[in-house]
Amino acid sequence: MEKYTLVVAGIMLLCIAAVFACGCTNPAKPPEPAVTPTPTQTPGAVYRFDQTNNNETFSIGLDSEIQLQLPGNPTTGYSWQLDITQGIVIENESFIPDDKSGTLAGSGGTYVWTMRAVQPGNQVISGVYARAWESNRTNPVTFTLTLNVGEVLTPPGVPSPVNVYTEADSGQTVNESRGDRFNVRLAENPTTGYGWNVTSSPGLELILDEYIPSYQSGQVVGSGGIHSFSFNAVDSGIQTLHGEYRRDWVMAGTIVFVNLEGGFYGIRGDDGRDYYPLAMDEQYRKDGLRVAFDYETVKDTATIQMWGTPVNLTFIETIETFDLSVIVT
Repeated sequence: MEKYTLVVAGIMLLCIAAVFACGCTNPAKPPEPAVTPTPTQTPGAVYRFDQTNNNETFSIGLDSEIQLQLPGNPTTGYSWQLDITQGIVIENESFIPDDKSGTLAGSGGTYVWTMRAVQPGNQVISGVYARAWESNRTNPVTFTLTLNVGEVLTPPGVPSPVNVYTEADSGQTVNESRGDRFNVRLAENPTTGYGWNVTSSPGLELILDEYIPSYQSGQVVGSGGIHSFSFNAVDSGIQTLHGEYRRDWVMAGTIVFVNLEGGFYGIRGDDGRDYYPLAMDEQYRKDGLRVAFDYETVKDTATIQMWGTPVNLTFIETIETFDLSVIVT
């Protein structure tokens, strides 16, 4: 019996040793799979996409982080040239070689972009895999991903995020509660000289004015971005918000219809002066239209209108505007 007991004990010890040797008491964690991008992606998670998502469409939350991975081999002269709509910003881009040792000449790897969805609406990420000096290569390798960017996704029990308004909301009336914060995000490209100048009634307090470039890791020449304005609703009542997209150094004014001598159109400048253009295209003859303009004064000229300074317009364009009425309760 004693010998049998020793044999059994020995077998048990061997089994326990085998268990520890195999690491079964603390199994190694397998590599985490990529997060599957779905319309119900949990807040805080990263939306990961690769070549298998080519020509697909997904819904994601505003301000979500996006990671895109595409294979490539820069040693061949080919690289990915991405084109993104302004509602997506690239925060970082890198290349991860397949050969980490660096001893295999000509090995490929993976291009990785980290992005963020900063503008609601339909956003598109597209790319062409080509050599920079080949502009008309037939049948190039391409990639297209469409993202329907919606509201900010928040977990249960967390207060609702701030409302975000864009150009699509211009002319609308919205509702906010006193003490609430809301956000206005407008596409902008400072490299053109144009920028958004946003003003509001006293009941809206501007708390943050931020420009978000499309390429945050290094500005690409000619690329634009998003201008973000955050407001607090501090007073009840009907509040207003007005924005103009123009160049600061070009004079601005408002087209006015003057009901004198049969009626005519002039420009009431933001400098407080009135200007009477001797000629002005029909498209600008709209009472209340905001315009940017330049002119030459016409001297020694008398007009029957007897209004404003007679001028010849050397430049005129319609100013893009953004207007929002905010009912604060």
